[in-house]
Amino acid sequence: IDDWVAGQAVWPLIAWALVPGALLALSTVHGVRSRWPLLAWTNAYLGWGAMPLAASLVVWFLSATLGSDANPAPLPYVPLLNPLDLAQAGVLLVLVAWFADTRRLGLMPMAGMPLVTAWAGLGIGGFVWANAVLLRTLHHYAAVPLRIDTLLASDLVQASLSLFWTLIALVAMVLATRRGWRTLWMVGAGLMFAVVLKLLL
Repeated sequence: IDDWVAGQAVWPLIAWALVPGALLALSTVHGVRSRWPLLAWTNAYLGWGAMPLAASLVVWFLSATLGSDANPAPLPYVPLLNPLDLAQAGVLLVLVAWFADTRRLGLMPMAGMPLVTAWAGLGIGGFVWANAVLLRTLHHYAAVPLRIDTLLASDLVQASLSLFWTLIALVAMVLATRRGWRTLWMVGAGLMFAVVLKLLL
């Protein structure tokens, strides 16, 4: 893949998620799971055996989120519809499907994990990814370099983050109020407080 795209970084980066993602997704398919050897040793394959695959996907997700500008050359960059964002969305779906499957079957170690921890991990991962999508969009469409010093000094980036965080906080608080989810409401309120503090600083 690296030879095919002549050194464009995002394509080889995506390739690192293909094999573990495909194997983890395959292990959650009912037709595959109902056959040997997964049928005979379900916990070994789908539980403990799948942990290294899931862990590698989490590490890949974070490294791709924090370390790539998602340049899809020779394709144009389109927010959320570029190859990296689609691959990351696929990884999130695979991880959620695997977690739900192992919980439903009562397989360790996921069966012993509190759901609050799982929701917190998914929320943090989704929040980091959404911010990365915003910053990459500003990089490609407003020519803002993806460097910490430049991002901190950019008024466009700071204003965009403030508006984006406010929108997320409002959606979280409204949803939490309607569903009676106190923890989510506190998270939304905390994010709103962070926006106010950020504006003051």
